[in-house]
Amino acid sequence: MFDIGFWEIFLILVLALIVIGPERLPRAARTAGYWVGRARRFVEGVKNDVEQEFDVNEFKRLMRNQEVQINELQQKLAQATDLAGDHHVEHHYEMFDEEPEPDTIDKDKLAAPESDDDGGAQDVSSAEANRDKTA
Repeated sequence: MFDIGFWEIFLILVLALIVIGPERLPRAARTAGYWVGRARRFVEGVKNDVEQEFDVNEFKRLMRNQEVQINELQQKLAQATDLAGDHHVEHHYEMFDEEPEPDTIDKDKLAAPESDDDGGAQDVSSAEANRDKTA
């Protein structure tokens, strides 16, 4: 985290001994160690929480799966274009651009089946008549 070498630590200890004094230095060192430990645990906890939220390994796995699928699709597309060739592909496009001749259209298939205006619902009077017969 910080780039602190031996001489920096030694200088801090000498200054602490001079400022705090030899009687209170052990208690001050213990308190400083306690707070440094708490700070490290807090930072580690936050780091773990962030890693869990942004599970990097999961994202990497998803990205790898997507790359594999894209490569497979590109290979299939390349194979399909190699097999079809440019001539066959143009022929298929021309086939769809042509309109069918009018006398080859089956007009019976195009006509909608006949249905009642009320959507197939029974007449109210016929429903009452059927109810009276069953009663």
